[in-house]
Amino acid sequence: MPKRLKIGICPVVVEYDPVDIIKRVPLYEEAGFDLLWEGDHTLPWHHTNGHCSAANIMCEAYLQRTTHIACHYMVAPLGLRNHPVDVALQTATMAMLHEGRVGLHVGAGEAMNENTVTGVWPTNAERVARVEEAIQLIKKCWTSQDYFTFKGRYFKTFFYLYDKPKQTIPLIGVAGGVKMAKVAGKYCDGILSLGPPEYFKSVILPAFNSAAREAGRDPDKMEKMAFVDTSYHPDFEQALKKARLYGGVLIPECYSITQDPRVIESRSTLVRDDALIAAFNVASKPDQIISRFEEYAKVGVTTVIWAEISPDPWLTPKVCKEHVIPYFS
Repeated sequence: MPKRLKIGICPVVVEYDPVDIIKRVPLYEEAGFDLLWEGDHTLPWHHTNGHCSAANIMCEAYLQRTTHIACHYMVAPLGLRNHPVDVALQTATMAMLHEGRVGLHVGAGEAMNENTVTGVWPTNAERVARVEEAIQLIKKCWTSQDYFTFKGRYFKTFFYLYDKPKQTIPLIGVAGGVKMAKVAGKYCDGILSLGPPEYFKSVILPAFNSAAREAGRDPDKMEKMAFVDTSYHPDFEQALKKARLYGGVLIPECYSITQDPRVIESRSTLVRDDALIAAFNVASKPDQIISRFEEYAKVGVTTVIWAEISPDPWLTPKVCKEHVIPYFS
């Protein structure tokens, strides 16, 4: 049995109606989840029954409807739609209103959320460089005790953040590969990634750990999070059918070349069932959910985030309260 694993929940604003999500949020806290998480998206991964809501506004709503659960949200990338100073200001304000409960995640982003809005989609190398510089600027906003001038390659800033929370805001790097994993290890308080457990073990965590050590930091004391797309329903075929709508996330071209949710959805029909089952946590029984999460705990993950893609998300709080969360507590 691995050491305790924290369980987070991502209600997924591109999967469900925001009003319905808000109604479920108190149930997540009651069920015993350690973390609420939400990602910044402008478009969904599929057109049929797709949704899109502002992640930072939804997270503020989550915090207002709960009393103690932490809430983290992701902004990615930085410097296209979202300027680092604005992100620093928004997060600091939220953290002042909900002391000790707010965290920020940053990453290199996806074309469907940026190119469709701005018409700009830099290379991966530039996006990673922008994130690295933006992290430093955000931290400067949160910690500077006076006006400061920041002169980077991508950001030129003269600023002072007057109102700051008393507690440090956790800053987590979101990494799909080695470059961002190294940035997370060097600058951030932890890392979040997605993919099978073996990918964490062989690619993500070694890069993160080595970069942290080179920066004089102890990776064993840093958060290591896995984002696991999970579709649960007592009828396995229903769980698999709903997971198929999310199949576009397994197709590389959907991260850069193809950005129309209608096209991405049509591409997802080409993904084989076994590929969906291998990549996602598709389950009809609590033991199946636990078994998949346990694989991540064994490779060193400290927090698993259940990314909700279930046909009936109202079932999730109950199965987690009665089975999943007690198992890992």
